[in-house]
Amino acid sequence: MGRLRRGHQPLDQLEKGVLDDTAPLAGLLRHALIIGGHASSHPLRQWALSELNGYARTDAEIPDYRRVPAPIQADSISPVWQRKGERISVLHLPETARDVIKEEVPIPWGVGYLENLISRTPTDEHVKIDLPGGAELRVLMSAKYRERGISIEALYWSVSVSALHDIVDQVRTRLSQFVAELRSAMPAGSHAPTPEQVHHAVQSINIITGDHSPVTLTAPVAYAETGATAAVTATPSARSWWRRRR
Repeated sequence: MGRLRRGHQPLDQLEKGVLDDTAPLAGLLRHALIIGGHASSHPLRQWALSELNGYARTDAEIPDYRRVPAPIQADSISPVWQRKGERISVLHLPETARDVIKEEVPIPWGVGYLENLISRTPTDEHVKIDLPGGAELRVLMSAKYRERGISIEALYWSVSVSALHDIVDQVRTRLSQFVAELRSAMPAGSHAPTPEQVHHAVQSINIITGDHSPVTLTAPVAYAETGATAAVTATPSARSWWRRRR
């Protein structure tokens, strides 16, 4: 019975999972969430929940590893041609949006959605993510090119599947570092870490935010190219340019 209990310890299950690249990442984060609960580690619980539920649903800053380079593309139409997935520069956007919209996109979705999206998107295709305020941008840009008969029908970032793979791999690597730090601090044969050990191991989950400042995960321990066809309708909502200008 004792061996059975040890085998079902969250840390044992987490260690087994991070060594199996086929294990769903959401399940591993739930083990980390339980470990954080046992140790009263709010930073670990917050990070695990943000990765599970997505950063759009939390106040947490999106980490740097979730900000990926992505070209801006446009679908347009004129009386004589129709273009899909044409790459454009930030300078083609209305001036009011240029200081906010860059050729980089934050990926806010939870890991379960990310893994599902990766599995159903062919590796040679890209995921389309709508620009924030895209409807208003299309109106302004279409008005600019009206004399030439050009209408902008869609504006989006084109994100490669490999970039999404990298996000998932970054999360798995951080979980592996967390397990390694815990194991190095725990006595041989021990299966349940102490709150102090969890507190120190959480520091190994290195997270940097968009302004390149580190996220503090060390709170005190409390006891007790074109051809993109896999379209996704999602718009990062932080610091929307049409709200900031008012």
